[in-house]
Amino acid sequence: MRARKTASFGVPYDYSQIAYEAVPIPLELEVLCGKLEAELGFRPNNCLLNLYANGASSMRFHSDDSTALAPGTGVAIVSVGATRSIAYRSKADSSLRFDYPLPHGSLLYMSDAVQQDWLHAIPKAESAGERISLTFRAIRK
Repeated sequence: MRARKTASFGVPYDYSQIAYEAVPIPLELEVLCGKLEAELGFRPNNCLLNLYANGASSMRFHSDDSTALAPGTGVAIVSVGATRSIAYRSKADSSLRFDYPLPHGSLLYMSDAVQQDWLHAIPKAESAGERISLTFRAIRK
């Protein structure tokens, strides 16, 4: 990870070896939680924000820990700002890689099965501008 800033809202959440305390979800994010519930069938109780200040900001290949999530849920990502790509690489065959653009306002949902079979990353993008990634989760209480 490089040149990223992170904040967490909602129930406590451990991310990247940092334990985030409970912080009330702002009204604007609560509205998004309601829309995600209508779209995905579960209501997130945590929103993690990652700021990618420019194209040098990146995230290495990884898979998210699904054990803290409510059963039958995954991770919903809403992108705000510059378009960046998310890269997927197969855990079974590292030569399999797919890149997908995440334009402003896009929603990407990663189920538990995605986390089990694939790694994902946000690669550097030389000329990219600022982007905020809002990741929504339903954390077990």
